[in-house]
Amino acid sequence: MDDITLKVDHLKAGYDGKTILNDISFDVKKGEIRMILGSSGCGKSTLMNNILKLYKSENGTITYFGKTFGAKEGLDFETRLRTGVLFQNGALLSDLTVAENAMLPLIRSMPYMPRKQMEAIVADRLEKVHLLHAFHKYPSELSGGMKRRAALARAIALKPELLFCDEPSTGLDPVTARSLDELLLELRDTLGVSMVIVSHELESIKIVCDRFIYLKDGYVLMDGTLQQGLDSEDPILRHFFNRQCPKEEDHNEYYHFNFID
Repeated sequence: MDDITLKVDHLKAGYDGKTILNDISFDVKKGEIRMILGSSGCGKSTLMNNILKLYKSENGTITYFGKTFGAKEGLDFETRLRTGVLFQNGALLSDLTVAENAMLPLIRSMPYMPRKQMEAIVADRLEKVHLLHAFHKYPSELSGGMKRRAALARAIALKPELLFCDEPSTGLDPVTARSLDELLLELRDTLGVSMVIVSHELESIKIVCDRFIYLKDGYVLMDGTLQQGLDSEDPILRHFFNRQCPKEEDHNEYYHFNFID
């Protein structure tokens, strides 16, 4: 069990009196990229929000780093320090610079840390996402891909062991999305961080996914490796994994990036 970072057991959840998720169980191994897949409206983001304890669940338990939390329990301070979240579309605060946005987790969790030390940590995280040159810029001065990387720097500010990403490449052009996918793989390898990623972007799934769960009608239709998903004879999964990816044309030479914006 030492290699299990996160374990979800028999989770039941919903909102407004309506059950959305039934008997959801899966785990995430150390250093693994685990993806939550399914059609629009199947409950992917609801599942992530319940795992993060942003909402109270109806039933089930969630275990972080060997510590188990019941359906109605929130996460404790120590567990939250060991997790990071990349919200959908980045969710940067427009009146703060990139550095100030990335500094927010430090300010909230370690308010007595000297400002210079916080700035040094933020500079390191921005360098890890290839965005140090934007330290003093505001979100309005950034491209879509840069905004997503700035939000990623904020998500890893506390050097988490587990990173949650909600639709990280949604709304990005194919080349920028590919660069973000490669960055996630780079962070997984350099930081040793486990990841839970909600996505419907087929090209991204094929690049970063180690294992996945596929949600259908509130249940887990399949829990397996990417290759098992690609080889599945289930008609729903065959349709999902055989969608047409964006044409790569002759852009292979662009698929290793220097992150120039």
